[in-house]
Amino acid sequence: MDGRIFSLKQILSERLDRNWTVAEMAHCFNLSVPHFQKLFKAHIGTSPIAYLRELRLEKARELLETTYLQIKQIRLQTGIMNDSHFTREFTKKFGVSPTEYRKNFWEMEQSNPPNGKE
Repeated sequence: MDGRIFSLKQILSERLDRNWTVAEMAHCFNLSVPHFQKLFKAHIGTSPIAYLRELRLEKARELLETTYLQIKQIRLQTGIMNDSHFTREFTKKFGVSPTEYRKNFWEMEQSNPPNGKE
């Protein structure tokens, strides 16, 4: 993988809350937007914005499973500013709303004791 793309993946995952544009991503490596988009897609297989959206949704899922943060806090930490957009995109990817996902996850956790002990 191109080192610039590898570096950008790290930067994006550490700064999900930032309102990234493709131009800003390209600027990080002094590349033109078209060249950056072509390079990114060649190495990752998708556009930079689609990759960032997936990264944000996966992080939101992780936070729903591992924290007690409010949905709004998770949404803001992952850089998704619009509540209805977040709910719609999350539901599209995972099949349920963020609230339902957390509820279902914790119910499943409660019904599966650690190490199979009851």
